[in-house]
Amino acid sequence: MLKLMTDIKISILIPAYNEEKRIPKFLKDLQNFAGNNLESYEIIVINDGSLDKTKETVLKLITDYNQTRLISYDDNMGKGYAVLQGVLNAKGKFILFLDADGSIKPPEILKMYRIFQKFHFEIMVGSRISKSSNITESQPLSRRLLSKIFNLCSNLLFRININDLLCGFKGFSREVAKKIFIDLKAYRWEFDVEILYRARKNGFKVFELPIEWRHEEGSKIKLLDPILIFINLFRLRLSYL
Repeated sequence: MLKLMTDIKISILIPAYNEEKRIPKFLKDLQNFAGNNLESYEIIVINDGSLDKTKETVLKLITDYNQTRLISYDDNMGKGYAVLQGVLNAKGKFILFLDADGSIKPPEILKMYRIFQKFHFEIMVGSRISKSSNITESQPLSRRLLSKIFNLCSNLLFRININDLLCGFKGFSREVAKKIFIDLKAYRWEFDVEILYRARKNGFKVFELPIEWRHEEGSKIKLLDPILIFINLFRLRLSYL
């Protein structure tokens, strides 16, 4: 018998944009792991206006999985918007999102959830730069430098004091997620900064979780994106003055 939607404990959100090549293995592994290791869950894939066959690929992969569903729309709105749609539709008491590229393996989900259950952190942020993290394959030097500069600027502007803001693995209690995502202003790369800034302003407990992580090829960052990211960071900060 299928569990009622109100019984769901974990909502796993997967924002996806042009991921037809990388998402099949990841989603298969995730569905198998969740089915064997998670007591009550849902998986929500959010197709963020992909131009390839991400939507069709996901629909084929989830045919036999009642716990997995797809949200899809035509225009590319940004990762923040995609995660927001997932949050608005999530039924779980604990909501997390992770990237569709497979850089974070499914067992990390169970690790995050168990710590959430034990210590009741309101927000959990995956960290690739903690001394206890296990990076099996590092990012290219250019990406590491971009991440460091982004973290430095974000922490100076917003005083968030989080070491790895761009890590695509974050979890929230349902109540907190609904609060910090409502009326989201930033829909692209800087949305991570905005939700954590709101979390700090509201006094929510944030825990940085050391994770196992592996770089996967297929970056979506374009040549001018770093400039746009920093311009949008300053705009975002001004909008909160």
